[in-house]
This record gives sequence, C-alpha cells and structure tokens, in this order.
Amino acid sequence: MRAIYLSFLFVFTAILSGKAQNCDCKTSLNEFAEKYKQTISYKQQTKDRKVEEAYTAKLNVLLAEVDSNTTHWECFIKITDLKDVIRDEHSRVRGTGISDTINIKNSIFYKNLPRYQGDLNALKTELNQKPFEDIEGVYYSEGSTFGVVKDQDKYLGILLKTQMDHWEPGMQFFELIPSLGDKFRISFIKSDFSLFASSRAERVVNGRFVFYGIYKDKTQPYHYNAPESDSLFYYKPLNKKVGYMRIATFSWANDNVAVANKFIDDIFPNLEVNHLIIDLRNNGGGTDQIGKPLRKAIKKYAKRNNIYVLVNGKSGSNAEQTTHFIGELKNGTVLGDRSMGVIAYGLNYGDLIIIGDNCYSFYLSDLKFNEFYEFESRGVPVDVSLNNNEDWIEQTLKYIENQ
Repeated sequence: MRAIYLSFLFVFTAILSGKAQNCDCKTSLNEFAEKYKQTISYKQQTKDRKVEEAYTAKLNVLLAEVDSNTTHWECFIKITDLKDVIRDEHSRVRGTGISDTINIKNSIFYKNLPRYQGDLNALKTELNQKPFEDIEGVYYSEGSTFGVVKDQDKYLGILLKTQMDHWEPGMQFFELIPSLGDKFRISFIKSDFSLFASSRAERVVNGRFVFYGIYKDKTQPYHYNAPESDSLFYYKPLNKKVGYMRIATFSWANDNVAVANKFIDDIFPNLEVNHLIIDLRNNGGGTDQIGKPLRKAIKKYAKRNNIYVLVNGKSGSNAEQTTHFIGELKNGTVLGDRSMGVIAYGLNYGDLIIIGDNCYSFYLSDLKFNEFYEFESRGVPVDVSLNNNEDWIEQTLKYIENQ
C-alpha cells in the first residue's frame, strides 16, 4: 500500500491549470458521480442497496443546488459531499487550483475564493472571549492568525492576519464539518492556491487542530507528535527492562524497504528487553514490504515479551494495520490517541482520474482490506489514552511500571 501520509498538504501533487474556474459544476458533478463508481470502495459498499440509494439521492440533491454561478470552491465542497457517502480515505477529491500567481488577483479564480463578509475586528473580539476548550476561537500558525467561527452546522477558518503572498485578511482558508465519531472533515485551500483538498482525519484536542496544526496557545504543553530524528528507523534501550523503537514510515521511497528490513533483521533477534515500545506516531503508512516483515518479527517477540505501540491521529494506513495487529496480541497494548482512519483501502497502481478539463481529480483505490472496514474514516481506538501535558514515552514507562 502506498504511503498516504496526509499531511495531505504534501502528498497530493497539484495539477496546475488556470482553467479550473471555467468548470461547469453540474457537468463536473455528473462526471464525478460516474467515474467514482470505478473505485473498489464504491463497488464494495454499494452491495448494500441503502448505500447506493443514498449516493444517488445525494447526487440529485446536489445537482438541484448548483447553477452557472456556483464557484469552483463551492463545487469542490459539493463533490466532496457526494464522495463522502462512500467511506474511502485513500480516494479523496481534489480541486485544481491556479498556476498563474503573478496575475492571480485579476483572475476569476481568485475573485471567487470564499471570504468573510462581516467585520473582522468585531469577529476577533468575539472569538477572543470564547472558552479555551471551545472549537471557536483565535488560532495561530507560523506567520498567520485565524479566526474559527461557527456558521450553522460547520466552522469557517477565516484569515485575520498573514505574511503569505496574495492572501488577505477576511479570506477563508478552510471549513470544518462534523464527521464520523469525534472527527471532522477539514476542506482547505492550499497556501499557494494550487489545489483544494480535504481530509476526514481532523480532530481538535486541547486547543489544537491535530491534522492541520494550528493552535490557540503555543505555550501550552503539547506532547503529541513523535520526537524528531534524522533516522526513520532506530532503536535504543530506555532501561534494563524497556526498549524504544521508532518506525517513522512504511514508505517504499528512497530505498526505505531495504533499510527497514535490514533494521528489523538486525534488531529483533538481539533484543534483550522484556518490554518493547514501538512508536508509530505520525507514520502515514506505506508498503507491506515493510509492514509484513515487521509484524512477523513483532509476533515472534510478543510470544514471551510485552509490546506497546504508540499511535496518534497522524498514524495512517499500514501503520494503522500494524497498530491493530499489535492490539490483538495477548501481550500487546495500544497507547496514545485514535489513529487517522485511512486503513481499509489502498492504492496499488494509484491511477489518477481527471474530471473535465483538469477541474477535479481523485486517485482510484484498487486494494481492499475488509477486516478493517469498521475503522475506515474513524480510526483504530487505543487501549490506553495518553494526555498531551506529559511526554508519551514517559507516560508509557509509568504504565509499564504499574502493571
């Protein structure tokens, strides 16, 4: 399975075109509705006639809502609404952006981007009064300030201040709508305007967007992500009883398969600890050429020893399958936070399906893993939840000590 780590901001390669704003939404919706039926997820899930009927009903509702004035962004949201009748996070819709950033402000594409119509100063004053635990409020990233405000059944991310080229206060950067369980679907405009994209992996925890990364207060403790390292695969003993192993990716790229398998072959036979922590945080998945050898080594180790896996909302695909595998072992424990929920399908050839004249696109999922369907779009749950106020490895060590 190909690595799909979403930071979706980076995995998706933009199809650059200045013609995107000329796309007719009704035509695009109909074309997408037919082409999406090629995905293995659609074929599988519409064996249930209720799902097929829901897909058709949603299409008819959306077609009645669009006309010649529907903007490119609005149409992208509607196509995404239709796609999300089917649970398949490997195969998400993208909207084509614009490549001509020199003249971007004179383009129809730019003029039709969503904007907040109210008073920004009043909005910021109102949002600053929201409780810290509310989703609404003022958020920050490096160089930008956002106001997240509720608008009926969704939240809008409005730019209040920024250093980014061509972005202006009042422009809408993303929208957030409730999805399955405690997750949200975030649909966003990439900062260079090259594409529209979405993910149903978003959660808001302790004043932070787990997926998107914006925060209310950077001074608040946030021990969520894996420790940074120059090595994708490494091991170190933490004490005489416990060892720590970092597996940062299952991607086949950059000779990772050979490197990972050598690491697995070298380390596991020589482990002298009875407790092994495997850190899969921020691991977006990848190929079974790494996943299967790792799971085989884990199974052998866990026959006489205890194994603990750290996972978070940025752990996806093959990393989630490995997480579930460890959780099913007699001596396995899953700690951290619910995973991404990109687990039941995959991309073998990863054909890119184009809608219209480079208006929209999606990758054709062609692998299925039926045993994981219940976790698709929801994520794999944990046995032990860890808080963000203290280092997760330290929390795991305390958990091991107390067993």
